[in-house]
This record gives sequence, C-alpha cells and structure tokens, in this order.
Amino acid sequence: MVKQFYQAGQLIFLEGERARGIWFVVSGLVRIVKQSSTGRIQTLCALNRGRCFGTCPLFSSEINPATAEALEPTTLAVLPQTAFKEVSRQRPALALILLSVYGQRLAQLAHLSEALGTWSTADRINNCLLTYADYGAANPVVRLTHEELARLSGTVREVVTRHLAQLEKSAIVQAQPRLIEILNLGVLQSTWLCKAATP
Repeated sequence: MVKQFYQAGQLIFLEGERARGIWFVVSGLVRIVKQSSTGRIQTLCALNRGRCFGTCPLFSSEINPATAEALEPTTLAVLPQTAFKEVSRQRPALALILLSVYGQRLAQLAHLSEALGTWSTADRINNCLLTYADYGAANPVVRLTHEELARLSGTVREVVTRHLAQLEKSAIVQAQPRLIEILNLGVLQSTWLCKAATP
C-alpha cells in the first residue's frame, strides 16, 4: 500500500477517471460527491479514519462513479488495482470483505435516495447528525462544519444553522465551530424516528 497526503480542499480523484485502487483513510476526513447533468453537486457521504472507499470500480467498472475530496488535512493509504488482484488470489477473504463494503455502499445510496425524495430538511439534518456522530465520548459529537452538514443533507448552510439553533434552544445539541455536541441523544433519536416514519 502507498501512503499519500492531501490538503483540505484537494481532490483525490475525479468522477469519470480510471480508478487507481482502494483507498483507506488513515487520518482526516474525505467526502464523496456526485455531479448531476444539470451541474448540481450532491455529497454522498463523508468518511473518517478507518473507513475505505473506491470499492465500486472493483466490482462494476474501472471508472470512478464519483469524486473524492479531502475536507481537512488527510492521510490516505491506497492499495493499487494490480496489487488488489494479486492479494485477492492469495487471500480470498479480502475480496469477500470488500464485496460486503460494496453492498453497504449500495444500501447507503438507497437510503440517501429515499431521504432526498421523501424526508423533510429537518429529518435529513437530524439523520446526518446521528449518522456522522462519534459515539466514543460521554456525549456524541459531530465534527462537521455547517457547510459540510448542509452538503450531506442536501440543503444550504443557512438552513442548517437555523435548525441547529432550534435544537440548541431545546437543549438537544450545542453547536461550536466544526463541533456539534449532542446533549440529548434520546430526544434526537426519538424525534427523528417519529418524523422519518411519517408518510
């Protein structure tokens, strides 16, 4: 595997380019985006330490279906396509694991499609807070800016800021620059589940 470093805002690969291999996040944060025919850009997901991306071309085609960008100083390790094929022959379990990751990505895209089509903006923001929270601390924290959260939930920064202000007023979250602390996880979960289940 080859380690590579990217500055915040630097592109890792572009949609339509030939895939180089499988990427693993050693440190930092990466977002995967897709551009529509009208030019609209939708963030598909954000990936932090320990996550991998670039698995789709291994099983569907050799072309990247989306664009990857570093959101902060990020260190990645890439396993080139040729090395992956050799390792897979030696260790078939690796291919099965990555196939499982590929299946999870498809499920995530189906979930995103449903959210953009049927959920309210508030539901989508709450869903992103729950999805991207770090649950290792006493209170879960989301290390995303308002702009990044807006891109992930398919809205604009001003809407995210207003919604977070409402959650703060209800003592559900506490928002700081690039850090949103979830103070009342139970209320956020129950509120989102009730709304998401409503036709």
